[in-house]
Amino acid sequence: MRRILSVSSLGVELSNWIDKRYGTPGVDLPDFSEAADLPPASTAEQLRSIWGLHQKPVKNLLPLLERKGIRVYSLPAPDREIDSFTFSHEGRPFIFLNLSKTAERMRFDLAHELGHIILHKETQKNRSRQVEQEAHDFASSFLMPADGLYAQIIGKLRLEDVFTLKNYWQVSALAMVERLYSLEFISEWVRRRWIIELTQRGYRTAEPDGIHPETSKFFTDVFRLAREDGWTSRKLADDLNESEEDLDSLVFGLAISSVRGGGQGGLLGMVT
Repeated sequence: MRRILSVSSLGVELSNWIDKRYGTPGVDLPDFSEAADLPPASTAEQLRSIWGLHQKPVKNLLPLLERKGIRVYSLPAPDREIDSFTFSHEGRPFIFLNLSKTAERMRFDLAHELGHIILHKETQKNRSRQVEQEAHDFASSFLMPADGLYAQIIGKLRLEDVFTLKNYWQVSALAMVERLYSLEFISEWVRRRWIIELTQRGYRTAEPDGIHPETSKFFTDVFRLAREDGWTSRKLADDLNESEEDLDSLVFGLAISSVRGGGQGGLLGMVT
């Protein structure tokens, strides 16, 4: 818990440092507080409509959330027994993401944390099973909208259809099976049989022929500007009174690849 608090604090520090020096997106999220009784799936559908996503796949989810003012960081390797978490500081939401997962799983985790941000502003510290299920339902509907699936599916589904659908919506095969079951496209017996077969094919721990991980346009652009302004990794770390390694771990894998040696390593010694 102490490490999580430390990582969270560092994320806020770096965010404040960036905001003071560069023009950054403000928080632009709709307020659903007056629709608190709305089912999570319906809230997700409304958000898709507000954001103009309609019934199409959510491409580039990470940059989309960044444009809406949400700061997304990488969880440092020692803390990756955690999937993801979110909190807000002075009105700005932060998401910390486990990058050791498949790209499809990371997208679902991002949508899950978005669900918490939208649905649970007043219950961030009370993550009950019900609250987690609501965020899960939100994520499923946000990434795999019911109307979009209804428009696609005609007739009896086969397991091979799952791969076509999951590639189109950019989600995991297992997530797609669960969504098809929740929408009653398949029976409980079919669901169980397909999950067993997918597990045998390796889809429980990986995503064969999966998509590439999404990257952060926000950090790529900001750190390019910082380098042009003469900021080095060490200078930024000294300015924040933090270590280069800890700062590097916040964004490594999201936007940039580290180049070690010759004084070019660290947060601002990166190549995109």
